[in-house]
Amino acid sequence: MQRNRLIVLTLVPAVLAFSLLFAHVLEIAGKLQLDARSWLMVQQHLYIAFAPAGAICEIAAIVLSWAVFVSYPRTAGRILALIAAICFSAALALWFVLVAPMNDRISAWTPANLPTNWQATRNQWEIGHALALLLYAVAILLLARLLFASTDRVARRARPP
Repeated sequence: MQRNRLIVLTLVPAVLAFSLLFAHVLEIAGKLQLDARSWLMVQQHLYIAFAPAGAICEIAAIVLSWAVFVSYPRTAGRILALIAAICFSAALALWFVLVAPMNDRISAWTPANLPTNWQATRNQWEIGHALALLLYAVAILLLARLLFASTDRVARRARPP
């Protein structure tokens, strides 16, 4: 039962981080229609709270998912927990490789110095978030699978013969 609590505790920040990523992905279609100046304004003003909230949730999901992995004995559940922890960790690594460098570029731009190839930066920023969303989805589904498998076992034991 303690492991189930740990899984639920892990799912809370994971789902919150997922929701931020999902918001980014939902915005792609609309942002692709923006001209350069409008897109820059959105990037520099809309996402102010995303960084601190995302950082807290992602780090918590990573740390807690590794704790879930450590809590499992050598079973199939341990493998699923390992894959979930790797997915959360890989999503943060993707952010450092694909998104963070674009954030640095975007924060230095003004409407006057916006490069003509700004779309390449936009596209890499969006792709980074979309890939992280996929990794988060896999990890959350795996943790849910572990949680449901565990509660199913408990329910089967509680039934009278």
